[in-house]
Amino acid sequence: MPTEQKKFHLRVYDNFHYMNEEEAYDHGQYDTYEEALIAAKAIVDEFFGHNWNPGIKPDYLLGQYALYGDDPIIDPDEHGEHGEHGRFSARTYAISRAAEICRNLETQ
Repeated sequence: MPTEQKKFHLRVYDNFHYMNEEEAYDHGQYDTYEEALIAAKAIVDEFFGHNWNPGIKPDYLLGQYALYGDDPIIDPDEHGEHGEHGRFSARTYAISRAAEICRNLETQ
């Protein structure tokens, strides 16, 4: 029985090795854009969780992400579609989450 072709491919680049394809890796393939989006956001959130320490400010954490964080991208499906949300930007997502992540971790 043939396996079903997955539609969305998640590839992760390394901000520290910007534009170096040899440092990028495949994270997986997903049937829907939404599934790939959840995985991409989790990669960014994981970086924040591992690099946060008490007292760290969102701007500092964002700077660390811009220098060293993983930058996931979602390749479109076979029709070139990105889903109803448009193209995912890990940087934009990181900017939107940094303050919330710092606030949440500070209160734990």
